[in-house]
Amino acid sequence: MKLNETTLSFLQEDCIMEFGKENGSDLYLNTEKTYQELLANADDKGNPVIHEHLAKKLFPPMAYYKALLAAGYEQETALTYVKKETHKAALVRKQEMQGLAKLPFAYTIYRMGVKKHMKKNFPEEGWTTEWVRCDGTEIHFNLRRCIYQELTEQYNCPELCCVYCENDDISFSSLLPKIRFERTGTLGNGADCCDFHFVKA
Repeated sequence: MKLNETTLSFLQEDCIMEFGKENGSDLYLNTEKTYQELLANADDKGNPVIHEHLAKKLFPPMAYYKALLAAGYEQETALTYVKKETHKAALVRKQEMQGLAKLPFAYTIYRMGVKKHMKKNFPEEGWTTEWVRCDGTEIHFNLRRCIYQELTEQYNCPELCCVYCENDDISFSSLLPKIRFERTGTLGNGADCCDFHFVKA
């Protein structure tokens, strides 16, 4: 898989626009090289769903971040550039999800499918999900363990984890006005879990 097949499919064009043709092209090539190295050494735990997370969502921003640091950018500056790209990807996801909020029984539909969705797309090999409630008023579950948090620590960039967390706030805002997404903390920000609350609005 190449970077242009991931959630950051627009990164090459953005690098050239942001840094100029020569520097932007070099930065993108280094990002691609780092991405391929991460992918080649990845442990997907034998799970194709985890492999897709790594290949399409987790490693592309990480590779860009590491390439920016290697190019001499300060940590905060590099994080800002990465956030700009991941927020752009989150907005694409937000647009894809907006159809649900237009349905007359959006919350009920979401509640009926959420446990199956979590089990399929966030398997126990990478996440530990604790269900608190799933009723007619609120869906609440906690992630006690997350592969995004584990791998950002493993690859010595724990500060990057919060970037992935922020994408949830952007994507799930598309569920308004039918469903309100709330969260008080994340593993990436030092909390003991990522708490997900989907409240019937």
